[in-house]
Amino acid sequence: MNSKLLAGGAVAIVAGAFLYSQSNTSVNVELSQLQHVPADTPIFYGQLKPFPYAKYFELMPSAMKGGNDLTPVVAQLRTSGDPNALFIAALLEKYQTSLTSYDTFKSTWGFSDESMGLFYSQGLMPIFRIKVGEQTALLNSIKESADEAGISYSDESSQGVTYTQFALTLDGIDDIHLIASATDNWVTLTLSSPLTNEQDLRIALGVEKPVKSLADTDKLATLINTFSLDGNSVGYVDHQRIANALTGKENSRLHQMLKELLNKAQQGNALSAISTPECQDDIATIAAKWPATVSGTTKTRITTDYANFDVKAVLQSTDQDLLNTLQAIRGFVPKHTTQLDGQVLSVAYGVDVAKVMPLANTLTGAIKSAEFNCGPIVALQNEMQDVSTAGLAMMSGFANGVQGMSVSVQDAAFTIDDYQGPQIDKLDAIVTLSATDAHGLYSIAQGFVPPLANIKLPANGDAVLINEYIPSPVPLNFDIKMALKGNHIVIFTGDKSAQIADTLESQSVTKNGFVNMAFDVQKILLPLLDSVAATGQLSDEEMAELDSLRHQPVSVYFATDITDNGINMESNVQITKE
Repeated sequence: MNSKLLAGGAVAIVAGAFLYSQSNTSVNVELSQLQHVPADTPIFYGQLKPFPYAKYFELMPSAMKGGNDLTPVVAQLRTSGDPNALFIAALLEKYQTSLTSYDTFKSTWGFSDESMGLFYSQGLMPIFRIKVGEQTALLNSIKESADEAGISYSDESSQGVTYTQFALTLDGIDDIHLIASATDNWVTLTLSSPLTNEQDLRIALGVEKPVKSLADTDKLATLINTFSLDGNSVGYVDHQRIANALTGKENSRLHQMLKELLNKAQQGNALSAISTPECQDDIATIAAKWPATVSGTTKTRITTDYANFDVKAVLQSTDQDLLNTLQAIRGFVPKHTTQLDGQVLSVAYGVDVAKVMPLANTLTGAIKSAEFNCGPIVALQNEMQDVSTAGLAMMSGFANGVQGMSVSVQDAAFTIDDYQGPQIDKLDAIVTLSATDAHGLYSIAQGFVPPLANIKLPANGDAVLINEYIPSPVPLNFDIKMALKGNHIVIFTGDKSAQIADTLESQSVTKNGFVNMAFDVQKILLPLLDSVAATGQLSDEEMAELDSLRHQPVSVYFATDITDNGINMESNVQITKE
């Protein structure tokens, strides 16, 4: 068992929660720093209103801050002897040390108790700006790390703005610099390279404003309104800007830098096949149908005792015909899978199986018949001519009427036996299969699955014991039951799941979702950690890491659906202080 992998998983879960809102539905975006953001930036993320980082830091369990995972990374970087690697190692080590307390973290990096920040780009030049409480701390920490690694740096100025440039070397390419500057308690970090020019640097430093800034547009307000965000944080990846830069349809700074990068790599003709007028138009048309990926907060509360995040991410589409077709395959997800409700984990997949085959035919037909003039796209169309949907037809015929399926575990405990392997000591779980005619579907299934032929399900919903029909390599020390509850075939064990099964009787199979998933990190980890610890095969250091994972009261819920705006994923993350 890799305990570091467990810690890393927990960190990944919480990383998605580093967004904040104060239940403020205003769409008035007035942050003055947006005047420095180029309107044509292909990527943007903004924490537009203060995030209470001091509260969040104290609330977050230490194992979830990622500090414990950095020691081996730092050690490996130090063995390379490369100055850049040593520089990163010094920064990571400083970060790890700063996690001992919020005061240490704050004094090391200068963060304010309530933080704001922006990430965007000038072409390929990444720019990160963050509001700090003490603007010299972050720069000093970077300088100290550079001194330790032997990285040279110098203080420069541009039209009255002082900045420090740290000399880096990437794969033998000179003139790569990390640029750090601080003005009016806003710290700017960026990278200059042979691809950037003096104007790029001036825009990054805020010395010169772009010809048109994001503040000069209504883009953020439109995104916030369209996707019902709260305006505290919002981000996007602009697929249209990227597509037009790749094909050269727009002579943007991104296109110019990409072209120069390819020339320097002696791959100047790499994009020529898609740079014809025909491809420029065709690819722009496709990108217009899928213009962006948008994310942001919808509602979040943070106190000294808990955090509750609601975050949304949308793969935006303007192709209403396609969205209508995709929406047709939505199916049913049972009520107990639609929220965090104390479960260990649950997964629900709502799909109208009868619509899968028509959808496949519609999609492949649309691709085959669409009129394109771009050579590479036409070649792809020709390859699609041989695509067969016969396999889907067979599946659809067998499972016609199926509207969804789910698995939910309310409680579980197991041990690891040296001779017999994993032993399930306790299980409270339910599996559901929902259909427009569950009784008829079960009758068909009995003809294909021999064990089911011996299991007669009463029409009144009473459950029957099925342990004898379940092959299992380990003893099942609990009763497993099966029942027909209205439009749902259920298999369950345990008191909580029995109660859930009874509620299904009154739930009709409506098109109410697509994919739902929920899990409680602590409830999943604790049985696993106890079992691993009981083997006695771990070192004291590994045991200490496992123990640090015991106090992670984090619950996560995801719901993916198809809406009129595109493919939508909403998540809810709850962190409770123990």
